[in-house]
Amino acid sequence: MEDKNMRSRIILITQGLLIALAGLSCSIKAPEVSVTGEKTALEREVLGTYHQMEEDTWMIASSRSVRGEGEVKISPEKRKVLDALQGQKFNKDDIDEFKRKGYVGENNEGLLEIRPSDALSGDAERMNMVQEIVQEENDDREIIMGRVIELNDSLKKENQNEIHSIFAKMNQENSPDGTWIQTPDGRWVKK
Repeated sequence: MEDKNMRSRIILITQGLLIALAGLSCSIKAPEVSVTGEKTALEREVLGTYHQMEEDTWMIASSRSVRGEGEVKISPEKRKVLDALQGQKFNKDDIDEFKRKGYVGENNEGLLEIRPSDALSGDAERMNMVQEIVQEENDDREIIMGRVIELNDSLKKENQNEIHSIFAKMNQENSPDGTWIQTPDGRWVKK
């Protein structure tokens, strides 16, 4: 009988504790408020479109290899973007090396910029190679940024400088440590 009473008391105490804990968890808490500024929404829209274009590139490449056909029919605009994305992938290793060596930096407009460098100024062949690859990369970036704007009616109304700033931020974040980056106010700093 004593065992039964003890068990009942334990059950009652446990239930009481559970009710008390439930009461504590029901206390009034202020809801979390996150303010999403217009720029954050704009960033999501720009980057979402950009990532969708990248996925389309992989889908086109995959369908080509699965079908065993030479070409997938796509619009000239999409072909231009596909070529630009592939050009970026092709030049990525060289550009990362240029960034590590300090030859180029990511400016605040979403483009690469050649930085003053003794190593480049003393080697005309190397300077020509850097200039050529930077020009290719910037042309590809301009094509991609332009296409992102074309694909979104809402972006056509936005300030183009803001859209370029979003790409600049993305490019700067994706750059290796030690890369020269241009701040929004125009100063150059190392990442």
